[in-house]
Amino acid sequence: MKKLVTGSTGFMGSSIVRELLKDGVEVKVLVRKTSDTRNIDGLDVERALGDIRDGASMRDALRGCDTLYYTCLLYTSDAADE
Repeated sequence: MKKLVTGSTGFMGSSIVRELLKDGVEVKVLVRKTSDTRNIDGLDVERALGDIRDGASMRDALRGCDTLYYTCLLYTSDAADE
């Protein structure tokens, strides 16, 4: 079964994706429509379009996976949230 990686377009997530691929693991990545995918472009992964804040897209992305690597971070630049 595949491994799902959230946050795969970021530094840590894309590093995990690369290590999994080196180990011969099938990888699916969750990406948002607005994601900058340069960190994973050209990698042999299945892409699932969605968002961690959307339960339905998470359920869809997890279909066919037996492991979730949750490496995403939800943050805001609003100083009032700190």
